[in-house]
Amino acid sequence: MKLYYLGPKGTFSYLAAVQYKSESEYDFIPKSNLYEVVQAVSNDDDSIAVVPIENSIEGTINIVADALTQQNIYAHGELHLDIQFALYGQDSATVQDINKVYSIAPAISQTSKYIQKHGFEYDYVESTISSLNKISDHTGAIAPLGGGEAYGYTAIDYNIQDFPHNTTRFLVVSSHPQHVTDASDSMILVTPKYDKPGLLASILNTFALFNINLSWIESRPLKTQLGMYHFFVQADTPINEDLNKVIKILNTLDFEVTVIGSFNKLDLSAKN
Repeated sequence: MKLYYLGPKGTFSYLAAVQYKSESEYDFIPKSNLYEVVQAVSNDDDSIAVVPIENSIEGTINIVADALTQQNIYAHGELHLDIQFALYGQDSATVQDINKVYSIAPAISQTSKYIQKHGFEYDYVESTISSLNKISDHTGAIAPLGGGEAYGYTAIDYNIQDFPHNTTRFLVVSSHPQHVTDASDSMILVTPKYDKPGLLASILNTFALFNINLSWIESRPLKTQLGMYHFFVQADTPINEDLNKVIKILNTLDFEVTVIGSFNKLDLSAKN
């Protein structure tokens, strides 16, 4: 079975995927961007993909969220991965030897305090892993901790991210829906049929009526007219009698409701 991920080998998506399933169990296939990952898994029934949906610093990953709204992919599981950056250089190098670093824009942004502290110049590359190609006597690479090791590099310094509790939430997705009977979470897409006052309040109050906690609420444009949105809600419950009642009530309130998936979470931070 195939497992698609945002490559190349050593990215955070790869580190999440390889801790979810081993490369001996699945045929790991890297893609160069998230759009290609989504397209590949949506067109391949015999596959899954591991894709980022939300980062605790940067927020929602819109490409993945929009694919969920278009019902090209469905959620089968959720993974949480601690985001730890490291500084890589030549084997004999120390932090004091480095005067310039390379990485992608989000990595530079999330390690900006460290970069400023050491007075590094910086520049951008296409991926954190391609930054390893820039390593020289006085040039370092900022890449995922563990990613550089996949290419024979050893970290000069590690845990250099600005925020210690930087976490990315990944979804395991497939082209077809799957509902786990004893799921910890259910992800639902709520779409209003027309605009009216109190849309979001109606949704939230309906879940509150049945004492269902929501761990994620997000809106995405309908892309039909300005000011119209889908609403994602992730409920801390499987699909049960109470959740079905919520869905029926929302239907009567002129909302279309689609279950994106009911699934369990796997915390990878304990494995790092």
